[in-house]
Amino acid sequence: MSTLLERLHRDHAILRRLLDLLSSQLDDFFAGRESNFDLKIELLDFIEHYAEQIHHPTEDLLFQVAKNRCSEDGELFERIGDQHPNLEALTHRFRETLEGVIQGEVMPREEVEVRGREFVALQRQHIDQEEQEIFPLLEKCLAAEDWETLLTEVPLGEDVLFSREDFARFRGLIEFLSGHGNE
Repeated sequence: MSTLLERLHRDHAILRRLLDLLSSQLDDFFAGRESNFDLKIELLDFIEHYAEQIHHPTEDLLFQVAKNRCSEDGELFERIGDQHPNLEALTHRFRETLEGVIQGEVMPREEVEVRGREFVALQRQHIDQEEQEIFPLLEKCLAAEDWETLLTEVPLGEDVLFSREDFARFRGLIEFLSGHGNE
Protein backbone atom coordinates (compact mmCIF):
# COMPACT_ATOMS: atom_id res chain seq x y z
CA MET A 1 0.00 0.00 0.00
CA SER A 2 1.29 3.45 -0.85
CA THR A 3 2.34 6.00 1.75
CA LEU A 4 -0.44 8.32 0.61
CA LEU A 5 -3.14 5.70 0.92
CA GLU A 6 -1.84 4.76 4.37
CA ARG A 7 -2.06 8.42 5.35
CA LEU A 8 -5.64 8.66 4.09
CA HIS A 9 -6.61 5.49 6.01
CA ARG A 10 -5.01 6.98 9.14
CA ASP A 11 -6.87 10.27 8.57
CA HIS A 12 -10.14 8.35 8.34
CA ALA A 13 -9.39 6.41 11.53
CA ILE A 14 -8.74 9.69 13.35
CA LEU A 15 -11.84 11.28 11.85
CA ARG A 16 -13.94 8.30 13.00
CA ARG A 17 -12.54 8.77 16.49
CA LEU A 18 -13.46 12.46 16.39
CA LEU A 19 -16.95 11.61 15.14
CA ASP A 20 -17.32 9.12 18.02
CA LEU A 21 -16.29 11.86 20.45
CA LEU A 22 -18.72 14.32 18.86
CA SER A 23 -21.52 11.73 18.99
CA SER A 24 -20.83 11.15 22.67
CA GLN A 25 -20.85 14.88 23.36
CA LEU A 26 -24.10 15.25 21.40
CA ASP A 27 -25.66 12.36 23.34
CA ASP A 28 -24.82 14.14 26.59
CA PHE A 29 -26.25 17.42 25.34
CA PHE A 30 -29.48 15.88 24.08
CA ALA A 31 -29.92 13.90 27.30
CA GLY A 32 -29.63 17.11 29.31
CA ARG A 33 -26.22 16.22 30.76
CA GLU A 34 -23.26 18.57 30.77
CA SER A 35 -21.72 18.91 27.33
CA ASN A 36 -18.52 20.72 26.38
CA PHE A 37 -19.47 23.12 23.57
CA ASP A 38 -15.97 24.55 23.33
CA LEU A 39 -14.63 21.05 22.70
CA LYS A 40 -17.27 20.40 20.03
CA ILE A 41 -16.48 23.68 18.28
CA GLU A 42 -12.75 23.02 18.41
CA LEU A 43 -13.30 19.52 17.05
CA LEU A 44 -15.37 20.87 14.15
CA ASP A 45 -12.84 23.62 13.53
CA PHE A 46 -10.10 21.00 13.31
CA ILE A 47 -12.11 18.80 10.94
CA GLU A 48 -12.93 21.81 8.79
CA HIS A 49 -9.32 23.04 8.76
CA TYR A 50 -7.69 19.67 8.07
CA ALA A 51 -10.25 18.63 5.45
CA GLU A 52 -9.96 21.89 3.51
CA GLN A 53 -6.20 22.27 3.75
CA ILE A 54 -4.86 18.71 3.55
CA HIS A 55 -7.22 15.74 3.34
CA HIS A 56 -9.66 16.65 0.57
CA PRO A 57 -7.08 18.32 -1.70
CA THR A 58 -4.99 15.13 -1.43
CA GLU A 59 -7.96 12.93 -2.29
CA ASP A 60 -9.06 15.23 -5.10
CA LEU A 61 -5.64 15.02 -6.73
CA LEU A 62 -5.59 11.23 -6.42
CA PHE A 63 -9.12 10.99 -7.82
CA GLN A 64 -8.22 13.15 -10.82
CA VAL A 65 -5.22 11.01 -11.75
CA ALA A 66 -7.14 7.78 -11.16
CA LYS A 67 -10.08 9.06 -13.23
CA ASN A 68 -7.69 9.55 -16.14
CA ARG A 69 -6.20 6.06 -15.68
CA CYS A 70 -9.49 4.19 -15.16
CA SER A 71 -12.04 6.10 -17.18
CA GLU A 72 -14.71 3.43 -16.59
CA ASP A 73 -14.72 4.48 -12.89
CA GLY A 74 -14.45 8.19 -13.62
CA GLU A 75 -18.04 8.96 -12.69
CA LEU A 76 -17.58 7.43 -9.22
CA PHE A 77 -14.37 9.39 -8.60
CA GLU A 78 -16.14 12.54 -9.77
CA ARG A 79 -19.21 11.96 -7.59
CA ILE A 80 -17.21 11.29 -4.43
CA GLY A 81 -14.90 14.23 -5.06
CA ASP A 82 -17.92 16.47 -5.58
CA GLN A 83 -19.05 15.61 -2.03
CA HIS A 84 -16.00 17.30 -0.50
CA PRO A 85 -17.16 20.94 -0.79
CA ASN A 86 -20.60 19.94 0.52
CA LEU A 87 -19.07 18.19 3.54
CA GLU A 88 -16.86 21.19 4.23
CA ALA A 89 -19.90 23.50 4.07
CA LEU A 90 -21.85 21.14 6.36
CA THR A 91 -19.00 21.19 8.88
CA HIS A 92 -18.85 24.97 8.74
CA ARG A 93 -22.62 25.33 9.20
CA PHE A 94 -22.71 22.98 12.18
CA ARG A 95 -19.75 24.75 13.81
CA GLU A 96 -21.58 28.06 13.33
CA THR A 97 -24.73 26.52 14.85
CA LEU A 98 -22.82 25.54 17.99
CA GLU A 99 -21.10 28.93 18.15
CA GLY A 100 -24.54 30.55 17.94
CA VAL A 101 -25.79 28.48 20.86
CA ILE A 102 -22.79 29.53 22.96
CA GLN A 103 -23.40 33.17 22.07
CA GLY A 104 -26.99 32.96 23.23
CA GLU A 105 -28.78 32.39 19.95
CA VAL A 106 -32.18 30.83 20.63
CA MET A 107 -32.46 27.52 18.85
CA PRO A 108 -34.57 24.49 19.73
CA ARG A 109 -32.53 21.61 21.11
CA GLU A 110 -34.14 19.35 18.50
CA GLU A 111 -32.79 21.50 15.67
CA VAL A 112 -29.26 21.31 17.08
CA GLU A 113 -29.73 17.56 17.38
CA VAL A 114 -30.89 17.16 13.77
CA ARG A 115 -27.96 19.20 12.48
CA GLY A 116 -25.48 17.28 14.62
CA ARG A 117 -26.83 13.85 13.72
CA GLU A 118 -26.92 14.79 10.03
CA PHE A 119 -23.33 15.98 10.18
CA VAL A 120 -22.08 12.78 11.84
CA ALA A 121 -24.11 10.48 9.56
CA LEU A 122 -23.00 12.14 6.32
CA GLN A 123 -19.35 12.21 7.39
CA ARG A 124 -19.46 8.51 8.29
CA GLN A 125 -21.24 7.62 5.05
CA HIS A 126 -18.61 9.48 3.01
CA ILE A 127 -15.69 7.84 4.83
CA ASP A 128 -17.23 4.38 4.44
CA GLN A 129 -17.76 4.88 0.73
CA GLU A 130 -14.19 6.01 0.23
CA GLU A 131 -12.80 3.12 2.27
CA GLN A 132 -14.97 0.45 0.66
CA GLU A 133 -15.17 1.64 -2.95
CA ILE A 134 -12.71 4.39 -3.77
CA PHE A 135 -9.51 3.32 -2.04
CA PRO A 136 -9.55 -0.18 -3.58
CA LEU A 137 -10.05 1.45 -6.99
CA LEU A 138 -7.13 3.78 -6.35
CA GLU A 139 -4.92 0.79 -5.63
CA LYS A 140 -6.11 -0.86 -8.85
CA CYS A 141 -5.84 2.22 -11.07
CA LEU A 142 -2.62 3.86 -9.93
CA ALA A 143 0.84 2.45 -10.67
CA ALA A 144 3.84 2.76 -8.34
CA GLU A 145 5.15 5.65 -10.44
CA ASP A 146 1.83 7.48 -10.05
CA TRP A 147 2.02 7.16 -6.27
CA GLU A 148 5.61 8.43 -6.22
CA THR A 149 4.74 11.44 -8.35
CA LEU A 150 1.61 12.20 -6.36
CA LEU A 151 3.55 12.08 -3.10
CA THR A 152 5.53 15.10 -4.28
CA GLU A 153 2.39 17.00 -5.35
CA VAL A 154 -0.03 16.64 -2.44
CA PRO A 155 -0.29 19.13 0.41
CA LEU A 156 1.77 18.00 3.36
CA GLY A 157 0.33 17.95 6.84
CA GLU A 158 1.41 16.45 10.09
CA ASP A 159 2.32 12.80 9.60
CA VAL A 160 0.41 11.92 12.75
CA LEU A 161 -2.39 14.29 13.64
CA PHE A 162 -2.06 16.06 16.95
CA SER A 163 1.65 15.24 17.12
CA ARG A 164 2.60 18.89 17.58
CA GLU A 165 1.82 19.72 21.17
CA ASP A 166 2.45 23.41 20.37
CA PHE A 167 -0.47 23.57 17.95
CA ALA A 168 -2.30 26.03 20.21
CA ARG A 169 -5.35 26.35 17.99
CA PHE A 170 -6.47 22.83 18.96
CA ARG A 171 -4.97 22.64 22.45
CA GLY A 172 -8.25 21.70 24.17
CA LEU A 173 -8.96 18.91 21.71
CA ILE A 174 -5.40 17.58 21.96
CA GLU A 175 -5.59 17.59 25.77
CA PHE A 176 -9.01 15.91 25.78
CA LEU A 177 -7.89 13.16 23.40
CA SER A 178 -4.61 12.69 25.27
CA GLY A 179 -6.55 12.19 28.50
CA HIS A 180 -8.90 9.63 26.92
CA GLY A 181 -6.47 7.15 25.36
CA ASN A 182 -5.28 6.77 21.78
CA GLU A 183 -7.40 3.97 20.37
